[in-house]
Amino acid sequence: MKNGYRLLLMAFIATSALLSCNKDKTLSECNLDYCTPGAVSYENDIKPLIQQSCATNQGPGTGCHDAWIFNYDNVKAKIDQGTFGAVISDGSMPKIPNNFGIAPLTQAEIEMFECWICDGALEN
Repeated sequence: MKNGYRLLLMAFIATSALLSCNKDKTLSECNLDYCTPGAVSYENDIKPLIQQSCATNQGPGTGCHDAWIFNYDNVKAKIDQGTFGAVISDGSMPKIPNNFGIAPLTQAEIEMFECWICDGALEN
């Protein structure tokens, strides 16, 4: 039970950090001291992670809604709405369990998303 509370607390902290971040804040304002400005690239880090963690090729409702998740503008719109960061932090993306062999994000992958989002979620 102790681990469950710890996981819940970590999810709450991560969600709070992501929801408090937007394109007008800097990494230091998001209190993500493990991030380095510009260190996470959409093309090199985030896009491949989305493809690895969401690609079911089975259509909407089967993972990460393939129709929109691979388009930067759609992802950025969900980030600006606060929904993309929330589903990363609460573990509902990627959808686990699934029948597609897609593993949950690791803590390092979650932190990569957090850093990229709080650094402005640039298409770099």
